[in-house]
Amino acid sequence: MDQQLLDRILKCERLPSFPAIAARVIEMCSDENVSVRELGEVLSHDTAISTKILRTINSSFYGLRHRVTTVERATTMLGINSVKMLALGFSLVPQLKGLGGEDFDPTIIWKRSLFAAVGAHTIAREVKFDHFEEAFIAGLLQDLGVIVLLQSLRTDYVKVLEQAVDAHGKLRMLEQQELDIDHTQVGQALAEKWNLPPILTAAIKGHEDPDETVPEFQQLVRSVALGAKAADCFLSNEEQQAGRVKSYLRHASQWFDLNNAQAGAFLESIEEGTKELGKLFEIQSNAEQSASDLMAMANETLVDLSVKAIQEANRLEIENQQLADQAQFDPLTSTLNRGGLDQMLAEQFEVSSQTGKPMSVIFFDADKFKPINDTHGHHVGDRVLQLIAASMKECVPASGYVGRYGGDEFTMILPGMDGPQAATIAEKIRQHIERVSIDHDAGQKLSVTVSVGLSSYNGTDPSSFKAEQLVVAADRAMYAAKSAGGNRVYQLPPIDQLQQKAG
Repeated sequence: MDQQLLDRILKCERLPSFPAIAARVIEMCSDENVSVRELGEVLSHDTAISTKILRTINSSFYGLRHRVTTVERATTMLGINSVKMLALGFSLVPQLKGLGGEDFDPTIIWKRSLFAAVGAHTIAREVKFDHFEEAFIAGLLQDLGVIVLLQSLRTDYVKVLEQAVDAHGKLRMLEQQELDIDHTQVGQALAEKWNLPPILTAAIKGHEDPDETVPEFQQLVRSVALGAKAADCFLSNEEQQAGRVKSYLRHASQWFDLNNAQAGAFLESIEEGTKELGKLFEIQSNAEQSASDLMAMANETLVDLSVKAIQEANRLEIENQQLADQAQFDPLTSTLNRGGLDQMLAEQFEVSSQTGKPMSVIFFDADKFKPINDTHGHHVGDRVLQLIAASMKECVPASGYVGRYGGDEFTMILPGMDGPQAATIAEKIRQHIERVSIDHDAGQKLSVTVSVGLSSYNGTDPSSFKAEQLVVAADRAMYAAKSAGGNRVYQLPPIDQLQQKAG
């Protein structure tokens, strides 16, 4: 990812500031003791937002039996969280809707987002998922990064959008090719800058690849992703219709165990809800295909998928998974690459934080690697890297992970192991590498040593720590070992203890 470009985008003066009412609502709702009356009073001061909230709640989209006349009453009936989400939507969308209009009409982006939002809400509610209000707002904001890129980069990004034409699935790939950044990364960065709730940020980040989302938020992100697939069905032309309906039904089955009849029935609810909410959010809601046409397509061609079609879908998924696995490994050492390490570190840190079990990270760096390359050539340097990797793989426990962090730096992730346990493994690997030599240049032998840094985490107070802190601490420890002469292991106290000492 082009970090400099991302920083420039986030500093773009044309981007709107975060609405004050939205910031106030988030601040209030983060307080467990906030009362219904207090929230109602704050929202009542903004007549436009409170009016739209009441119109939404009294619409057929909610189907309440009795009319609600105050935001306080709405909050009592639906809960603080539901009203908070609606307030966020009605404060953010007007801020974002006018962006990008000079070079590209964003109407189609918002239309797709509205269909996707109603789809996400419908699916989440029907499968008994508690956070269906978050699903709606997440669907509405999932392409926040597209709007931001359009506003900040203008004509440069319009060219990317024009290449994608009506194939939204190709957009992320084209963004990476042309810009070395994509709308999910930009949207996530702005959501974090605005301090949006983590569940919304997760959906903005993961809606294009929901299976990679952390388990805590995966159900919601899948709802948003399936809502987007439903949106694509409604906005398809005749040539695209069959393929998009097929994709929608297949993922409805894969993610939520819905049969074709159930998934098809959702389309009617999505069509009706989109028409109603389009008026409230002032977003066009006319579709290219009607729900009845889409259901007919589903009934006629997709009710009974053939065994061959299922096998083909499975084959493609296996091939795609194999390609994804290959993309996570370093070809020289057959260990995880930086991307694979980052993903595994995040996943295991999440597990450690949830279970309270420890984990450790070890950094290995070849001593005097540059002189080895300069004196003996890169082919010998490559053999040194392969030796280090082989030694790590030989000693790593079954639950651990080994990867090349970059250059001559390697990382080992050890779930469930505290500092002393990890230090024993680190010292064993250091000694193993020290004992082995490499033959080169007419039988001469080359000895290799490593500097090793170790950090651990005891799994306490997960809200106060991030996975990156483990990496930084292990890297610091490794440099301390190198500064002390190399060929040694240096261990820092667990990051939880470091923070306590610092405090």
